[in-house]
Amino acid sequence: MIGIPGGDSQSQYRSFVARHGLEDIPMAANASGDLWIHYGVSSQPRWVLIRTDRSIERGGGTPPRDIIQDALTPA
Repeated sequence: MIGIPGGDSQSQYRSFVARHGLEDIPMAANASGDLWIHYGVSSQPRWVLIRTDRSIERGGGTPPRDIIQDALTPA
């Protein structure tokens, strides 16, 4: 799991991460927003699951428990 904050400066996204208790999730800086555009993310909170077969699933808010469990289960 990797967080991809977008469109803000590093200080702004670090503030967001701290405010929401997300410090344990690695973050990939995305100030240009290119990764959001590539994966169809328009706002927070959003999630994108990219599976090993390259299929993509998207949603808003907290990912459903079954999506998380499926993603963590070895194929």
